[in-house]
Amino acid sequence: MEKSIFEKHPSKLLNELYSKRNYQGANPVDAKILFVGRDPNWAVDVESKEMFNFVSEYLTDGVTFWKTHNIHHPFLLPNYKGDGKRYHKIFSKLKVDNEASSKISFVELIGFPTTGMAKTNNKIFLEYLISEENRNHLIELDNLLNDFDKTIFIAWGLIEDFKFLYRKTGLFIKFAELDKSEMSISDLNKFENIYIHRHFSDAISNATLEKMEIKLKQKLQ
Repeated sequence: MEKSIFEKHPSKLLNELYSKRNYQGANPVDAKILFVGRDPNWAVDVESKEMFNFVSEYLTDGVTFWKTHNIHHPFLLPNYKGDGKRYHKIFSKLKVDNEASSKISFVELIGFPTTGMAKTNNKIFLEYLISEENRNHLIELDNLLNDFDKTIFIAWGLIEDFKFLYRKTGLFIKFAELDKSEMSISDLNKFENIYIHRHFSDAISNATLEKMEIKLKQKLQ
């Protein structure tokens, strides 16, 4: 199937769900662990798929979904074959059980659902990123990243996005002078309360995943 263009997701139902909860899993305000991504990406035709009732259930209450189905995301259902499945299969290698469901949240730089691949149209992605519609979401995310009681995991590629956001908005000041040359994309890098790693959908190593698993077990005790 041809890849859809990158855009705000056209599904009215999906956008309504995000207008109520613009995160996945636990509420990030209450969660102890945050995984931060670029944009909440869904297949363009997800609303028409048989599994959309599971998507709706998950976005309404991700904690209960994980406990009920013993999977942390509906993309892990056997009848889902689309984009995003690899990311969540790799996350599953961290061996986090559903007892941690109330402590883990997935949040993104963009607070409304998208479809298509952002890297195919970075100009549109950046426009969405600094749009007025996304402003309050960014302010909330900046506050979350400055909560030192939380442990935060971000993918390597987000460093430049945070630097861009600082230049355009003044938010995420902690990333302004972060020097990537002092870190390794192939390792787990610590910066304040933040761990920076290769994206789960990229060639993240088993060694990095093992380090992340150890950190998670320590923080979830």
